[in-house]
Amino acid sequence: MNKVLRGCRIDREGCPFCRGHSFEQKTVIDDTLANTWELSQRERSWFDEREGHFCRTCHMSKRVRMLLWSLKKIFPEFNALHILHLNQTNGLSQALSGAASLIETTYLSDRELGAEIHGLSNQDMTRLTFGNSRFDLVVHSETLEHLHDYELALSEARRVLKPGGYQIYSIPLLHDRQTRRRIAWDADGKLIHLHPLSTHGLEEEYPVVWEFGGDFISNRTELIYEIHYDNYLKNKTVFTIVERKA
Repeated sequence: MNKVLRGCRIDREGCPFCRGHSFEQKTVIDDTLANTWELSQRERSWFDEREGHFCRTCHMSKRVRMLLWSLKKIFPEFNALHILHLNQTNGLSQALSGAASLIETTYLSDRELGAEIHGLSNQDMTRLTFGNSRFDLVVHSETLEHLHDYELALSEARRVLKPGGYQIYSIPLLHDRQTRRRIAWDADGKLIHLHPLSTHGLEEEYPVVWEFGGDFISNRTELIYEIHYDNYLKNKTVFTIVERKA
């Protein structure tokens, strides 16, 4: 790992996207998610800030502003970049629109991989249809926890990067815990719930497969280039992981 930035203060000069200086805090972590995740009150408040602290002007959440801050730190200009934006993070598309090329994706299991769906490329992150070494930047957010083989997904993103390219992403993670699996496959290929169902978004739309802990980072130390925190001492959940392909 090259370095860890623990005090980026992403809103110091205003929102990284629109430069607005007015923000609002909303409660977004409901009781069901807090209970299935077994969050303490402090941890719940951290994730509420991460997901519910919005810019009043552009409505970008703190998590997405953190991601955009990291993108701009690595790439001050996007106009020469070929970017793969996996699963189209809300609010980020417009910020990336000035790239030389921008492919954004969705995933519908009943549609052909690579098909265009309302302007988005249908992609399974564990088996991308793109050739090797195609993109300067791959960006994704809050996707890995919903994938059974997240390590394969990260490897696929790495595969399609050019040498020297970057994979920049965020995941929900609690440093003081160990990674826990909530859903697995049995010997017959059927899903089994190791813990009560936990979801993000609409009920059962995005079941959580993994709850990430600090071991996620320690296991990828050789691959992680930088980690950026908004304010490590105040809220350790607002951070971005940067990986660089040699």
